[in-house]
Amino acid sequence: MAISVVCQKCRTRFNVSDKFAGQTGPCPKCKNPIVIPKSNATVTIHEPAKPATSSQSGQMPTAPIVFEEKPVSPVMITLVVGGLLMLFLAAFAAGRLFRTPEGVVSIPTWLLAVTAGAVALPTTSVGYAMFRDKELEAYSGRSLYLRILICSLVYAGLWWVRSFLGTELELWQWTFVIPFFLFTGGLAAVTSLDLEWESGVGHYALYVFLTAFMRYLAGFPAI
Repeated sequence: MAISVVCQKCRTRFNVSDKFAGQTGPCPKCKNPIVIPKSNATVTIHEPAKPATSSQSGQMPTAPIVFEEKPVSPVMITLVVGGLLMLFLAAFAAGRLFRTPEGVVSIPTWLLAVTAGAVALPTTSVGYAMFRDKELEAYSGRSLYLRILICSLVYAGLWWVRSFLGTELELWQWTFVIPFFLFTGGLAAVTSLDLEWESGVGHYALYVFLTAFMRYLAGFPAI
């Protein structure tokens, strides 16, 4: 006999075998600890109560929470696309401006650091809209800005760490370097933006792709 359980945090409903009655286990969706109720041999059917939408009635709200998904405006899409094109053009121009007579690109370190951070902020914001769980309420306001800032600083910091490894790495060295960066970047996205692990890695990979393409346009090795 199965016991119907509803997670009080994410409102996910699922069935659990009655052999787990009285035990505590994690919700399969949000991992919130749930105490499995004990099944009763006698079932009394009552008239269903009207779902409570607030705690003013003296009981915990039981009505399902509906999140209204706000579509991305065409203006925002235009700004993002236009901003990316400007960054790509700036990277291409910087590669020609800071090229030595010998053909070596020598962009100042401070400019590279500022660029890595400047690209991280909008990329992290757009990536959050792309990869977040649409069934959960999105972060907004000050909380969202702080989380984006923390994640962006970690992403830009990983490029700083990469600069110490040199440009001529052997294939066997890349087998250790790539998993380290993917794990660290994915972990930053998961912990700061509450993304799933696969989405967190994809979120960081989006940033790496954009910055690597800019490095290529500037005349640097992509990675």
